[in-house]
Amino acid sequence: MEHEKSLPNIIFFVADEMRGDCVSFNGRRNPVIKTPNIDNLAKDGVAFTKCFTVNPVCGPSRCCTFTGQYVHSNGHRSLYQLLQPNEDNLFKFLKDKGYEVVWIGRNDLFGKGAIKQSVTKRLRTKTGAWKTNPYPLDHPMRKSFYYGERTLEESIDSDYHVIHKAVDYLNSEHEKPFCLYIALSFPHPPYTVEEPYFSMYDRNLVPAPIPPKLDDKPEFMSLYYERYGLNNLDKDDLKEIIATYYGMVTRVDHQLGLIINQLKEIGAYDNSAIAFFADHGDFTGDYGLTEKWPNAFQDCLINIPLILKIPGIEQKNVIYDQLVQSIDIFPTILQIAQINTQYTHFGKNLIPLLQGQLTKVRNAVFAEGGYNPREPQCFEPVISSPELPGIGIYYDKTNIPNEDSSTVARSAMIRTKLWKLVIRDQGKEELYDLMYDPNEVNNLIDIYAYDKVKADLKEQLLRWYLRTSDNADWKRERNV
Repeated sequence: MEHEKSLPNIIFFVADEMRGDCVSFNGRRNPVIKTPNIDNLAKDGVAFTKCFTVNPVCGPSRCCTFTGQYVHSNGHRSLYQLLQPNEDNLFKFLKDKGYEVVWIGRNDLFGKGAIKQSVTKRLRTKTGAWKTNPYPLDHPMRKSFYYGERTLEESIDSDYHVIHKAVDYLNSEHEKPFCLYIALSFPHPPYTVEEPYFSMYDRNLVPAPIPPKLDDKPEFMSLYYERYGLNNLDKDDLKEIIATYYGMVTRVDHQLGLIINQLKEIGAYDNSAIAFFADHGDFTGDYGLTEKWPNAFQDCLINIPLILKIPGIEQKNVIYDQLVQSIDIFPTILQIAQINTQYTHFGKNLIPLLQGQLTKVRNAVFAEGGYNPREPQCFEPVISSPELPGIGIYYDKTNIPNEDSSTVARSAMIRTKLWKLVIRDQGKEELYDLMYDPNEVNNLIDIYAYDKVKADLKEQLLRWYLRTSDNADWKRERNV
């Protein structure tokens, strides 16, 4: 028991669909957005500006993060292949170590039957009020995912209840070190938030979105752009979406502050490891698009925030621009919790980097997405009508892949600091020179002069697949 009490508490605070460029770092990265609590957490720890998720969709991203695996090495390819009872994961290791593992919030992680082995307590919360689409079917904004200002009554939503339940838990007695997994729904679209957040950002001052130059891009981008009527929106419409999304992010920041304040109130802040991150990002008007797509890999979708506060690490208030991945959280937390295991994973422990023993942990990062027609279990169910409450907004997004499966074909990405290559089983591939074109506007895939660059990146991608193509059961058992 004395050993258990010496272990730090662990808090995972996970935003849904939050872009990596939506953290202020006191104006050093984003001079417009206000994230004072995230900034202060970074002062007490470290931040990574080039952390990349391994998948642009909720379920696969989270399953990979908490298993240390890539999509192709654990089979979590879509929203419907979640963690199973036979799978080891970070929460199970923490529970076996003696942690009280508490989960509060949305579930894009555990399949049926997998919760009991990994979680000590699931604290259920109310759904709360929610805002419906305010626009008629023929309105240009109807399918933009923009719902505008919501009422204070609607602000008593699922995230409101999650945070209050988490605060109540922190205020209770704790005989063991705890791992608290807080999974929010914000800032996932629809783009809607209450005051004071809705009017917090001057629409004239938010950054202009990356323009919709789609002639050299994969076909799904043009289809999405046209079918959702996003080609009818102008720059001011998109800035309205961006400003509202920023307000949603600042609300998440406020809720993080409530958790941090409660940790300080009970005297647990200093001995708590805190990981703030997101599962993936959001188009938010870039390329004329909103929300996300299952095999799209623009930085706005795969670059996520990562802030780590780790007890005992002297390195503080440092912003790293080294390439890291969401799955690197897995081995980092294992070391924090003093867990030794032979379990096979592909994450890189970040603590040697923070201690100055390494100058970088990765030369490249990788991501995967999409599915093949032979995998009907991966496709989202087709929404039958755009008029259905709540889910009608996904009518075209589910029908486009049903009409043309190549729009969600299996795809893989390699990104270095200088280059990004996306290969696809079907459809337009992509190559970007990130030094001269960081916004990924000009696709160089068909230009002969870059054939050597493409070949080198494809070789790295092949070697990565070779190293990570499967994951043999780490338990050495043989019954003959």
